[in-house]
Amino acid sequence: MKNKSNFLKQINIKNISWIRITIWSILIVVFCYIASIYFDETNTTPQVCSQQKCFTVELARTPAEQQLWLMNRTSMPEDSGMIFVFPKPGIYNFWMKDTLIPLDMIWIDEQFKVVRILTAEACKANPCTIYKPEREAKYVLEINASLAAKYWITEWSVIQFQNIK
Repeated sequence: MKNKSNFLKQINIKNISWIRITIWSILIVVFCYIASIYFDETNTTPQVCSQQKCFTVELARTPAEQQLWLMNRTSMPEDSGMIFVFPKPGIYNFWMKDTLIPLDMIWIDEQFKVVRILTAEACKANPCTIYKPEREAKYVLEINASLAAKYWITEWSVIQFQNIK
């Protein structure tokens, strides 16, 4: 009988050890999951947001990036766009040379207010129309045509930038 009692104690101790190992394993997995969300690289994705919609954007800062912009692309996801970041506010003109998709061009000032919205058609032959704002802007957001109206982006709308420096 004594042997049976010792045997049961050993099993009980082994069960408690496995329970502890299991609990610690679960805690470690949960901690790693939370840390991966917190440090996830997608949280650094540049976005431009209106009150209705956020667009994941490509940055065009340098003259070389700004010159190539959305040329020769045949499509762009609805939740995507390109943001042009200029060193200082100014009147920045755009044209659609070699741009195959129609776009909404949204000029944004230093206070992140929309100062102009124009819909630009793809330019299939020269000369291409030149699109320009009436007021100075520091940023220009390009998204698929008609999305500004769809998401209620209007002149004087306030735009938020996330992860754009």
